[in-house]
Amino acid sequence: MSLTLPWRKAGKHDPDVVIDRLRTENQILLAREVAASDFFTLLMEDRDQAIEGWQQEKQRADELAADRAELLELRAFKANILAIDAPAGTRDIDPDDQPTHPTGIDVRPLWDALGKETAA
Repeated sequence: MSLTLPWRKAGKHDPDVVIDRLRTENQILLAREVAASDFFTLLMEDRDQAIEGWQQEKQRADELAADRAELLELRAFKANILAIDAPAGTRDIDPDDQPTHPTGIDVRPLWDALGKETAA
């Protein structure tokens, strides 16, 4: 048997209504918690991917710097190997090498060397 008071209406403070409202609110909060957890998981994955990408780019930059240093070293080596040490205006003459003038190779015109007269 239930007793109903005429001046008190079922509604705002009725235990069944309050419990239903709290259950609905609890379900909403649990759904938000799951969504926040999923979002946080995605953020952590994005962070991990960003860190991994940064580390790969740093490694590439380090490799590029090492390759550049090696290239500069090889260019310097090549320049040293191909360098001409003699100052301008001098010539290193081997003692067995004969200069072309005045006692070396005959550099007269061919007709003079052969003793022929030019047709003039």
